[in-house]
Amino acid sequence: MKRWHIWTLAIGVFLSSSIGLLWVFRLEVLPLLIYLLGSGYGIDKVRYNLAEWDKLQEITFYGFRVEKHRWAVTADTLRVRFFPNWVCRASAGRVLLSEPSPLSLYETANPKPHPFALPSILHLRRLLNQMDTLYWEDLALPHGMRFSLHKRGDSCIVYVRRDTLFQSVFAYLHGDSVVFRCGRSSLAAQSGAFVKWDTLVGSLFIQNTKLSAEIHTKALRFYHWRLASRPLWYAAAGFRLAMNWMADTFEVKGELLDLPLRAYLSAKGALSDQAWELRLEIPKQPHEAYIRAFPEGFLTCINRADIAGISALSVMLRYDTRLTDTLLLEVDWQPERFSIRRWEGDRTPFTLQEAFVYQPHGSERRLNISPESPTFLSYNQITPYVLQAVLHSEDGLFFYHQGFQKAHFLKAMLENWRCRCFRRGAGTITMQLVRNLLLTREKTIARKVEEILLTAIIERFRLLSKQRIAELYLNIIEWGPEVYGLTEASRFYFGKEPHDLTIPEAIFLGMILPSPKAYRYFIDRQTGCVLPSFKAHFQKITHYLVQQNYLSPDSVETILPERVCLRSPAWTPPDSLSP
Repeated sequence: MKRWHIWTLAIGVFLSSSIGLLWVFRLEVLPLLIYLLGSGYGIDKVRYNLAEWDKLQEITFYGFRVEKHRWAVTADTLRVRFFPNWVCRASAGRVLLSEPSPLSLYETANPKPHPFALPSILHLRRLLNQMDTLYWEDLALPHGMRFSLHKRGDSCIVYVRRDTLFQSVFAYLHGDSVVFRCGRSSLAAQSGAFVKWDTLVGSLFIQNTKLSAEIHTKALRFYHWRLASRPLWYAAAGFRLAMNWMADTFEVKGELLDLPLRAYLSAKGALSDQAWELRLEIPKQPHEAYIRAFPEGFLTCINRADIAGISALSVMLRYDTRLTDTLLLEVDWQPERFSIRRWEGDRTPFTLQEAFVYQPHGSERRLNISPESPTFLSYNQITPYVLQAVLHSEDGLFFYHQGFQKAHFLKAMLENWRCRCFRRGAGTITMQLVRNLLLTREKTIARKVEEILLTAIIERFRLLSKQRIAELYLNIIEWGPEVYGLTEASRFYFGKEPHDLTIPEAIFLGMILPSPKAYRYFIDRQTGCVLPSFKAHFQKITHYLVQQNYLSPDSVETILPERVCLRSPAWTPPDSLSP
């Protein structure tokens, strides 16, 4: 065999065995080879998570990073072709010509969770500041969105695409601050929720454990079915935010901007104990500023009122998991020189002081709420123990509070928060009256907020007396299928007039009020009398009437549910039904 054949064979065996060994031991051998080849260039550190041979002459590194004092090369994917020509291609990363980060791309400075993911934001800001040039093209995000980022020097442009949406954000990075601007945009969800604006400008500052931000928008439009049943709108709106977080605690302070109302919000808490405190502070300002601070479309009744005077408001809400099912709420409202100059609209608290026509929700009936109606009962025509028995089932402290029962309200907040729904409303009789006569039945935050505002105004400034509220309530409340008011309920269930009702019958009418159309579940279908299982409820109401001196103490054992038997048309004996 010729000598050159032997050398060719030897070299071939050597190269094939070397390549084979490199492929087998690539995670151990490649760092050494790269370091030896790059030692002349002053490379101090080479790291990667995985290396693969795509072809005989190509090798791909994943999570690749090379560092040396004032320069670094980082790539999520780095592909190198050795011959016939040398080519280096990187994906999801570019050459970084600056100080290497003290934080690795694959390490976190503090593994403990923090509110609002602020350490992640800080980490991202540090990385961006180090990058002289960065191109991140067409990154896939959830919900079909695509993300691109171009950075050169201190200027950064972000592109977001989704279907026909194309949005660009220009940002200027300077040290610890970021100034950004976004033009006209529209973001929508499959549920129908959306947010739109003509312009959005802002700034962000991050340093150590502090973050501050300021954002201003023009022509802000937004909608969510939980918030309101209609789109809401601000001509201009903004806020200023400052956050400070430690290993286990956080504190947030905010201020409304570009609105007629000056308001300050704050929150603080401890993550380990899951305890937090929220505060809202509004200094003395005209009542008109309060109303105008809400977005257009949020209010439907109170926004038509011209209210004079000024007031200050302070609200504090505190929760601590160490106190089971306990919320602490403190509200301090200090109005001065309050007066209503006029209130436009067909239905206002002032129109409820006189006779009016009421059309119940979901019904075609129109009820004449005036003394001229044969079913209308004035407050003085209602037997006191009947009034007390009925009201106590819905709002036992009606005559003693100013429109709200704080304990019930906080309990409803906890339950609604846990189920992420509107399961309980904690509505007092005044709140129910406001909802039925002045607002709608929609279960939204906007309706609930306006209900609270109207209730506070009506009760605080006696736009309607307690007697008038109770009178209206007992004349309009739904008591069964197309049965409205105490007169119709007395005739429908017992075939008698309200002044002839017995105490057990009055207790039954109050007991079915939360769900009057389901009254058949309260009675024995054979006898038409109330089931004995409701004895505890009857005793509870009876004890209350004894305390109010309407009954003697021995009545507790004699007033039983079995003594309440329904008549036609509410109940028909089974033997009278046709087969």
